[in-house]
Amino acid sequence: MKSFKSISFIVLTLSVAEVPVFSSNSISIEEASKKGLIKFSIKGKGGFTGDVIEMKIKNLTNHKLDLKIEDGRILDSKKNNEQDLLVTRSEEFFVNANQLKTLNVFGMCCQAHNASPEYNSDFTFGKLADSNLIKLAYFIDTSKQYSNSTAQQAVWTLSDNNSLASICGGEKDIVIKFRNFVSKLTGREIPSYDITYLQEGRNNVNGRATKIDGVFDYTVPVSGKVTIGIYDKDGHLVQLLFKDFGHDKGKCKLYYTFRTKDLIPGIYYARMHMEGVLQNEMKIEF
Repeated sequence: MKSFKSISFIVLTLSVAEVPVFSSNSISIEEASKKGLIKFSIKGKGGFTGDVIEMKIKNLTNHKLDLKIEDGRILDSKKNNEQDLLVTRSEEFFVNANQLKTLNVFGMCCQAHNASPEYNSDFTFGKLADSNLIKLAYFIDTSKQYSNSTAQQAVWTLSDNNSLASICGGEKDIVIKFRNFVSKLTGREIPSYDITYLQEGRNNVNGRATKIDGVFDYTVPVSGKVTIGIYDKDGHLVQLLFKDFGHDKGKCKLYYTFRTKDLIPGIYYARMHMEGVLQNEMKIEF
C-alpha cells in the first residue's frame, strides 16, 4: 500500500511539471554551440546506462556562461551501428570565461536494434526526443534510477516499441512503477507476464526472447479434468503445461514458464480446456 501511494504521487507531480525547471538566463549547450559561444567534444564511456558520457566544453567568450543540458536530449552516435543516448539527468552549470570544463552526463541507450556504445566513441548533439521519451527521461531523473536496467528497458519500450513485458528483472516495486508509467503514457495494456531476452554479444542487445514467465488466471466451471497448454495463432499446441489434471471448481492462478527460444516471434495463447471445450484463454505476444 505504501509503494502504491508513492507511485501515485510521482505520476501526479509529473502531470503538473514534466520537464526540469532551469533559470531564465541559462541556455542549452546546443544553442551555445550554434552561436559560437563554445566548442565541445562528447565521448562515450561504454555501456548502456548511468554515467556513460564525458563531455568537454570550452567557453570561447570572455564572460561566464550559464549552460544546461536537458532530460530527453538525444546524443547522436557518429557510428551508425552504435546506439544513440538519451540524457536522463538534467544539469545546469557555469563555465567561466575561457574555461575548459569536463561534465559527466547520465543517459540510457535508445536504439535497441544497434550495438552498445564502445569506450571513447564519438557523439554529437541531437534534437530533443519526442514528448513521451522526454517525460520518461524526467521520470527516471526524479526517481534517481540512472543506472537501473528496468528503467533502460522502459526506454526501449518507447524508442523501439518493445513490449511492456520486457520491463522486468529488477525489484518488484521498480518494475511496477515503470510499467505503470509507460502504460499511462502510451495507453498500452500492462501484461501479466515477463519476457527474458538472450543477449548475444554487444551487437545484439535484445537478442531472442528465450522464455516468458507469467500468471494465467482461469475459472473451472465444474469439478473435472483440465488441460492447459500454449498454442500458436493457428491453434497448434506448442507447449503442454498439464493434461487431464483433476481439478475442483473455482477460480485459479497458474504460474507458468513458456519456452520461446526456438519459436517464431508473434502472438500465442495460453488456453484451458475441459473435455476438449475451451473455457479460458490469455494472449501472449513476444
